[in-house]
Amino acid sequence: MLETLRKKARKSNIWRIALSIVGVAILLAITKFAIFDVITGPTRMDITEDPATYEGKYVTIDADFFLYDYIEHTTTTKKKYGGSSTSTDGYSYIAFQWVDDYENNSSVWYFYSIFLKTDRQQEMSSKIDQTFDYLIDETGSTAPPEPVTVTGVWNKMDSQTERYFRDSLAELDITETDYDVFYFYELDTKNIGGVNALLFWVMMAGAVLLIVFAVLSAVGLFNDSYSRSIQQYLQRDSSVSMATIEEDFNQARLIGSDVWVGKRWTIYMQGNKAKILANKDLVWGYYFRRTGRNSVSEMRLFTREKNMFGISLSEGNTQEALKIYSAEQPHMVIGYSKDLEKMYNKDFNAFLGLQYNSAPRDTEF
Repeated sequence: MLETLRKKARKSNIWRIALSIVGVAILLAITKFAIFDVITGPTRMDITEDPATYEGKYVTIDADFFLYDYIEHTTTTKKKYGGSSTSTDGYSYIAFQWVDDYENNSSVWYFYSIFLKTDRQQEMSSKIDQTFDYLIDETGSTAPPEPVTVTGVWNKMDSQTERYFRDSLAELDITETDYDVFYFYELDTKNIGGVNALLFWVMMAGAVLLIVFAVLSAVGLFNDSYSRSIQQYLQRDSSVSMATIEEDFNQARLIGSDVWVGKRWTIYMQGNKAKILANKDLVWGYYFRRTGRNSVSEMRLFTREKNMFGISLSEGNTQEALKIYSAEQPHMVIGYSKDLEKMYNKDFNAFLGLQYNSAPRDTEF
């Protein structure tokens, strides 16, 4: 018996490990494996390098100047009873910084875009004002604004964003030259790995849970946790031995591939664990099915303690098991009706009186 159950548990654990690994791989792929960049920390960006070098990477940049909040990002939500509401998620800002070219006695200005959430709008408006105050001051008495350190993902602009970016710079009479370099990239602080930052961390939490699940399943390959329910049953009832349970198991009818209905006990696999029920404690059994998104097909068994156990089985396999119970466990009520459910919940003693009697409880099969 134990060897049979061990093989069943081992197969289940191997499947769990394999599915967990696939799940982790899918989550990492969806997020473009950005978690590795996050773990190692953002890369300090050198604005003079080819911007494509950092594409899709998690980077930090010190933005010296902010010119314009040229795109407002909004989300429109349809209301349940008609109409809609619009909320602002944040703004794309034109930012730039310059690098002195001492050989030519000039400076190269690098323009790019940064997305920041709405909660930083007031701060950025102040930075924009400080930028213009500094740029138009001909006396040299106005100090430049303090650089803003921003961390996010460096992404290439889509065509629409690039058009807005170009048009906005044109409105400011800024044209692309050797000394005014346009980077058609945006530092995105909202998304990580191509998904919303909150969703990213939820998915990474899911990946961690899958890894833990895989590790626990791997441990289960080498221990006897699969038989813990049977061991606990033996501890509760010292009059029963493992040999007695094994003898009943060897004569039990196999239902489907993971349920054994014996004369004294029902043993079944639930995932990677073996479960045991004493047939003398069972009072009711029927087939239950629910279709739809959370579909269920199971045999439901109820005990004298009013505990319910759902065993995954097809309708055909459940009917086969119920026939065995009907023939060998005369104290059990077999089948479902609303009246039976009402009696079970409202008048349990009357329910027991339908077919249950004390004799089978102590009867040896």
